[in-house]
Amino acid sequence: MNILIITQHFPPERGAVRRLAEFARYFVRHGIDVSVLTAIPNYPDGIVPEKYRGSLFYTEEIDGVKIYRSYVLPASNRFPGKRMIGFIIFLVTAFINSFRIKNKFDIILASSPPVTTPVLGWILSKLRRTRLIIEIRDLQPESSEEFGNLKPSLFTKALKKLMHALYRRADHIVSVTEGITEYLKTLGLPGSRITTIKSGVDKEFLDAHSNGIRRKYGWEGKYIVLYSGTLGWAHSLETIIEAARQLVDQPDIVFVFAGDGQKRQALEGMVRDYGLKNVYFIGLQPLESIPYFLKASDVLVHSMKDVPVTKGSLPTKLFEYMASGKPILYGSSGGEAVQELEYAGGALAFQTEDHTQLCDLIIKIKEGRIDGPGLGYKYHEYVKRNHQREMWAEKYCQLLEHL
Repeated sequence: MNILIITQHFPPERGAVRRLAEFARYFVRHGIDVSVLTAIPNYPDGIVPEKYRGSLFYTEEIDGVKIYRSYVLPASNRFPGKRMIGFIIFLVTAFINSFRIKNKFDIILASSPPVTTPVLGWILSKLRRTRLIIEIRDLQPESSEEFGNLKPSLFTKALKKLMHALYRRADHIVSVTEGITEYLKTLGLPGSRITTIKSGVDKEFLDAHSNGIRRKYGWEGKYIVLYSGTLGWAHSLETIIEAARQLVDQPDIVFVFAGDGQKRQALEGMVRDYGLKNVYFIGLQPLESIPYFLKASDVLVHSMKDVPVTKGSLPTKLFEYMASGKPILYGSSGGEAVQELEYAGGALAFQTEDHTQLCDLIIKIKEGRIDGPGLGYKYHEYVKRNHQREMWAEKYCQLLEHL
């Protein structure tokens, strides 16, 4: 079997792109010929690695996966307008690049977002007369409307109609959460044409150690509350800063942000204005070091904006958090992610904007009134049993073979 994966983002880029990369490697190991049509890497910081600079197209093979890269306008995720222009440029350059790929494909798998990848996938599936799977990692433009990145307009209404039409024309849909699956059913798509395949987590997160992170950053003897990931508008991170401000009288508690994004400058501004010395922004970290930071921490925190779309979200980060064996504080009034934590052993949820509730949970774990280590152990074992990435990759492989 030959498949073509279309995704604008792919390693060495960071973030949820690891999902498709790991799945692609699994497919290859199980006898599937995999090609990937993607962009010249630059996400999330807008910096193109040296080996790719100056290239309109770049072809390479990694772990048996043939990768065809196309020029895109480099843009940091701090500049969403520039990134949107990049989506259109990728649609054009990747379409041109597709003619350089001579293989005959049995399936084209287009992963969204951005919305341009399903458009390209549908066009190429018609030109090459092959089946189309659309993978939905995040609903667009619905998410952007609810988070306030896009104002509801005739444009977003037309974009929704286009995306919904593409979903109906696809031979199959893969969603990454049950919430997305249920939403698609409300559009009239039959359940038989939708498969939920979650992201899961790599073994490196399950088996990680702290690797001297505390000593490296001078955090020995500190109680570390960590947020790892994109500092973006979808996340209610101001609540974490407010919690740091409220706990400033406990100098052994430090708050660490590992990541970058559109909100970083605003969050750093809050820290400066409050004169806080207990908050650290350490920026983007190499993918391979993220498990070390998670393992070195005492408490992990995540907080999404309280809008309807987040009820059906299940961040890849959550599985990585759980694999670290640490207690997790999750900012949400409910939804699929909180339910997953309940299944795993218990959810420590707080209202997204309630920093006092967040502080209370941190103190209770620190003082032992909540068994944080015990809860973390339950999370680790739950993920190990149910959400190792290879388990989900096997399900994906079976879908491809039987479609």
